[in-house]
Amino acid sequence: MELRIRIPLEGYEVKSYEDTGTMLIFRKDLSGEPDYAIEGDGFVIEFKNGEIYTIDVYDPETAKRLKKEFTLAITKRA
Repeated sequence: MELRIRIPLEGYEVKSYEDTGTMLIFRKDLSGEPDYAIEGDGFVIEFKNGEIYTIDVYDPETAKRLKKEFTLAITKRA
């Protein structure tokens, strides 16, 4: 079974830690403990108030794969 989650990255910060090969994506406007979490293969997604709070990619191979397939597009709005 595969689950694909598509989220707009507005309001999120993406940190990549080159020394460990890990990655953290988190909401800038939320704080405190998450309500619940889902663990995947090399990552954990935490939720708060029904929204994705953090995506902690703790496995370097998973982070490498995510970086390769992960695209951020910034569009200038009129």
